[in-house]
Amino acid sequence: MSNEISLEGIDAIIERLNTINANINKLTNSALKQGAIPVLADAKSTSSFHDRSGTLREGLKISTVKTSNGIKFILVGIDKSDNSKIFYGKFLEFGTSKMPARPFLSPAFESNKAYVNEIIKRTLKEGLR
Repeated sequence: MSNEISLEGIDAIIERLNTINANINKLTNSALKQGAIPVLADAKSTSSFHDRSGTLREGLKISTVKTSNGIKFILVGIDKSDNSKIFYGKFLEFGTSKMPARPFLSPAFESNKAYVNEIIKRTLKEGLR
């Protein structure tokens, strides 16, 4: 006695699931980028430091989407490992042994946290419709 099961269309289903996954990845990346915009704007408009040349404010950027331990994130401003022409911004943000910190990135994030969450939620809801 032999039983046989035949599935038709499974390849189409798998292809559709892969397409949905790709679209969700694009959507989450977009939501993260949209959420980072007000943080960057706030950091650039700070009065925590004097930027006579404007180099630091111009150099503040939103990174590409990164993943660590399965969690997506975006960096806004300067990373501690930044060695670009705006490297001194990390000394302002974190301080040194001879200079107190004058943070401008973490306050920008803290003051916009609720708004960032709202932007991310709204972007995801609109994209999933």
